Amino acid sequence: MPGAIAANQPNFTYTVPSGTTVAAIVVDAAGNTYLTGTTSSTTFPATPGVLQTQFNGGRCSALFTPGGAAIYPCTDAFLVKLDPGGNIVFATYLGGDGSQTAGSTVCVDAAGNIYVGGTTVPNGERLPYTFPATPAAAFTNPATAGAFVAKLSSDGSQVVYATFLPIFPEYPNFHALAMAIDSGGNVYVASTTQNPATNPFPTTPGAFQVATQNKSVPGVVAKLNPSGSALVYATYLSGNLWDIPQGIAVDAAADAYITGYTGSQNFPVTAGAAQTQFPTLDGGSVGFATKLNPQGTGLVYSTFLGEINNGDGTWQIKVDSQGGAYVLSTGALALSYGGYLSHLSPDGSSVISSNFLPTATGLDVDSTGDVFVAGVVANASLESAPWTFQSTFGGGSSDAYAVKFTPDGQLAWATYLGGSQADSATLIAVAPNGSVVISGTTASPDFPGISGAVSSNAPAGFVTGLFGSLTVMNAASYIAGAIAPGEIVELRGYSIGPATGVAASAGTSSGQLPQQLGGVEVSFGNLSATLFYAQSQQVNVQVPWQIPTLGSVGVTINVAGGGGSAATVAVAPAAPGVFSVNNSDGTPNSPSNPTRAGDLISIYGTGGGVTSPIGVDGGFWPVTTPFPALTFLSVTIGGTNAEVLYSGSAPTLESGYFQVNARLPASLPRSTNSYVYVTIEGVSSPPTAVQVAIQ
Repeated sequence: MPGAIAANQPNFTYTVPSGTTVAAIVVDAAGNTYLTGTTSSTTFPATPGVLQTQFNGGRCSALFTPGGAAIYPCTDAFLVKLDPGGNIVFATYLGGDGSQTAGSTVCVDAAGNIYVGGTTVPNGERLPYTFPATPAAAFTNPATAGAFVAKLSSDGSQVVYATFLPIFPEYPNFHALAMAIDSGGNVYVASTTQNPATNPFPTTPGAFQVATQNKSVPGVVAKLNPSGSALVYATYLSGNLWDIPQGIAVDAAADAYITGYTGSQNFPVTAGAAQTQFPTLDGGSVGFATKLNPQGTGLVYSTFLGEINNGDGTWQIKVDSQGGAYVLSTGALALSYGGYLSHLSPDGSSVISSNFLPTATGLDVDSTGDVFVAGVVANASLESAPWTFQSTFGGGSSDAYAVKFTPDGQLAWATYLGGSQADSATLIAVAPNGSVVISGTTASPDFPGISGAVSSNAPAGFVTGLFGSLTVMNAASYIAGAIAPGEIVELRGYSIGPATGVAASAGTSSGQLPQQLGGVEVSFGNLSATLFYAQSQQVNVQVPWQIPTLGSVGVTINVAGGGGSAATVAVAPAAPGVFSVNNSDGTPNSPSNPTRAGDLISIYGTGGGVTSPIGVDGGFWPVTTPFPALTFLSVTIGGTNAEVLYSGSAPTLESGYFQVNARLPASLPRSTNSYVYVTIEGVSSPPTAVQVAIQ
């Protein structure tokens, strides 16, 4: 008899419209989720004012069917933006008349511009080709291209640029085009291209491989400039048989990391790499990981990764801040029936860790190097703890699942996601607050948060946001990461407090916040924390001032009547987040109450690090004796350094708050959205967090 799903409900579940398939997801710095893929639906819920509100796919024909030619709808690509609560911000089609267009990858830059990549080919009715390529784009002729990159405005209403690419992928609807962007707005793509003799790829002078021995499906890698008007570099990445790049990532130095599979025994590998010998002689396929230098002229390293069994598999790659590459092989490898998550050293000389996973399908890495994988599991085989989102197998033939690994390859948590019928996951993306967004399909009418009729005969696509397990984030910035002594943090999870929220007050004779609230107690290591608020999915606490400033610490929640949760978090000297900004008269700054260039402002935040003398857990800063003790501090407003006049305690506020008084640069222009950054001990408050209005 199928087990019941957990009572916990996700942050949101978005039901994918009928006739629509999600191929890629990404989450931006503000927690918004972006989806792309394909749709053949004329009733896709495009929103007013977007780039394309009507379906443009037209009709396509399949000439080789038992009954002769068959007419069916072509597909458009699409783009959907969801807010952190899963509500639609906008939704638009992206395609051309009579074309088969498929979105396969999506990225977002710091300014909110959205990049969609995929394939597009004229078909069916042979109508005038209306895919929105821009006049100054690198490639404007659809007859010589099979792929595209489009950069859209942050509201989805305009094309910044759209270019065709002279790439003809072998598998136009399955990881056809991999894409990544760097901080400068350059776009990196990797794919295959068919028949290079008749469809030559425009390699650039000095590129790593300006020609290829592969006569059928060589791999290609290219870098497109920020305006989409030209290739910075373009190179083959191939041997002599078949070479299928499927994933690409970029590090801060503009090195490109590519993964996929190859049948070429002479695929380029480098001396000293983790695996330099082609591991099979039976004509099979082998995985690879390659790091290409910023100029596209040579390899930093290139290594084989393992023989593929039972098909060709699919491959994905992500890179951490240290240059370590995480590769997920989602097909069945030799001697196994699942996939592997492998962590390569920055120089590619060794595999630091490797974990076997059942039918793994999605990969992401957060800013601290924690790794998140989604997939499909057919039984109750996960190492899932009671305090995860869903600790038991839902039932039916399969559940979706998500797991988190620490950078050293240790399992941090694992959760099921499913109801009483078949459920599967295909994609995962991690949000800045530590939650994950998972995309997949469900046939379970009791799938958490699903809407509409769902059954084995009518499965639905879903996009679900949830906290896999206990997550610790800065209470000002809502960013999950390292914590600092004295910081006010928000703990998110499930069943971690009372059903009805309870707020603390400082009405005791000691004037301190309590260490027990609503039956909830929290400890960091062996130190008890003071609590501001407790509720079943959210507990706000102050990190004890006495925790060590390096390494990591265990966080434990105990709830009266049973239950609890646990996590391990890194500790740093500072982890600043900004709550608010006041004008010189003490009123909150806002677009309706702006300040002036050259005036004073007061910035209030948390995570400033240890003060001298040290703060009191749960206590309040005195009015008469401020503690000017924050060191190695700077303030940037609108990209310009401000003069810091005071930094330290925030008189009358709880000791987890810090205050910085600064003078705005006189040169600042009028603006309603000048971002404020506070940097302490070399760590900056996150982008897009707090803005200052200047008149």
